[in-house]
Amino acid sequence: MAQRLATNYAKAYFTVNEEELNQFVSLFTNEHISVDVKVCDNGDRDVILTDKNGEIQLSFTRSGNRFQCDSSYLIRDFGLANAMRKAMKTFRGYGIVHRIYDGFTVVYHYDQGSVVSIHEVSGDEEMSIFENTSPSVANELESLFQQDGSEREIESLYQETDRWLDLRNWASSNAPEKLTAIDCRLASLSKRLFELEV
Repeated sequence: MAQRLATNYAKAYFTVNEEELNQFVSLFTNEHISVDVKVCDNGDRDVILTDKNGEIQLSFTRSGNRFQCDSSYLIRDFGLANAMRKAMKTFRGYGIVHRIYDGFTVVYHYDQGSVVSIHEVSGDEEMSIFENTSPSVANELESLFQQDGSEREIESLYQETDRWLDLRNWASSNAPEKLTAIDCRLASLSKRLFELEV
């Protein structure tokens, strides 16, 4: 069986409330990962995970009664990689994760904690291993990553934002329990647009 060299979280996004953030920290301590939490003056939290290869800092930005973390990082420790996989599932994260092996990479796409597609990439070749055919945010993220220019990505982000705003208008009267998740997605899109347009 191939030995995994590293796990690269090319994109990882979590949104949690304060209780879930405490559970997030506990998940890692229960897996014997060293965790340090720093509370910033504005209420933001920095969660610092330490293993034998160094530190990974996850910054959770406070937005009302929720915390959002949008980041990318490389993990070389198998125990920490396994704990992060559990966190992605437990806290319904969104992400694009590259599991790197000698000679090939397996790319996982997560949408609300579930794997929606798996591809193996070797050199210039890409092979689909698993594909969930239902539409998902992860598939939309993948299409954004595949676009050549920032102008086209900006246009696509505007279109996606319009769709989410339409969904928000509908949800406000038909499914108010979905508003928090929709607002989190809109905040993430807004942040990405700001990064591209600066």
